[in-house]
Amino acid sequence: MIESWEEFIIIEKELNRIMNSADSNARIRKALKYAISAGGKRVRPLIVLLSGKMCGCDYDKLMNLAIAVELIHTASLLHDDVIDGAETRRGRIALNRKYSPSLAIILGDWLISKSVELTSVYGEYYIREFSRVGMMLSEGEALDLYSNQDGFGEREYFDCIGKKTAILFAYSAKTPCEIAGGDNLAVESLYKYGYNLGTAYQIVDDLLEYLRALKDKKSDSESMTLPRIYEREFGKQIAVEKTLEAIYKFRNESIRSLSIFPNSEEKEKLVRIVEFMTDKMLGESQLASAGILGQHKK
Repeated sequence: MIESWEEFIIIEKELNRIMNSADSNARIRKALKYAISAGGKRVRPLIVLLSGKMCGCDYDKLMNLAIAVELIHTASLLHDDVIDGAETRRGRIALNRKYSPSLAIILGDWLISKSVELTSVYGEYYIREFSRVGMMLSEGEALDLYSNQDGFGEREYFDCIGKKTAILFAYSAKTPCEIAGGDNLAVESLYKYGYNLGTAYQIVDDLLEYLRALKDKKSDSESMTLPRIYEREFGKQIAVEKTLEAIYKFRNESIRSLSIFPNSEEKEKLVRIVEFMTDKMLGESQLASAGILGQHKK
């Protein structure tokens, strides 16, 4: 679905241009090509372009921002894989395994630096905001790293995923509207759209990981996630139900946040992104065959 959109194709072309024109040493360029060519949903830069266009800004003006959010996201994945000792990423050998953890860290640092450079065209305010988001991503990862310690409950979980996931979605949605000169209501509504979408998506990801883990013995290195928190108190079946309720609460809030905007192709695509990141991902899981999806969407 998303891969056929005009915006996705534009983003891929720009990423390839940056990848092929990077002014760096051979090792960095080789690792960069491996990381970028791994693909991905490109949801964050898509949100940048669509939110901005909906608020009256053209794609050319927003491209630096769109690529910046994708690069800092890619950097966070590289660093995550080093921390977790990951073996695969997006169906391929993880970069830290194919080359080395050290090179993965270095490339992550390079991507963060490049992303800040890209945002500099918008001025000091946007650099400062982007840097703040980067720091929050790191804080979220630190919370996740120690989430198995005593005292990590529902409140701590939402604080963690708000910082490590939802904040970048929120930034990707609201900043283009600011660049376009949108009013406070539009900016706030898009922030809510992104934050609720990022929250719903992270819970979906955690639930799918939890369901797979039910088939096997769990690892001691697992993060403490919402279904695992609920399982401690309510048992596995209710844990899944309560996690689904949370997903659709944030999913529905994300879509409702767009209600202030007139109908447009961009608005429709933003809604479809929410559905893609929640309904479609869940529909491809064992929940669909179990017949327990659908009742939470309203």
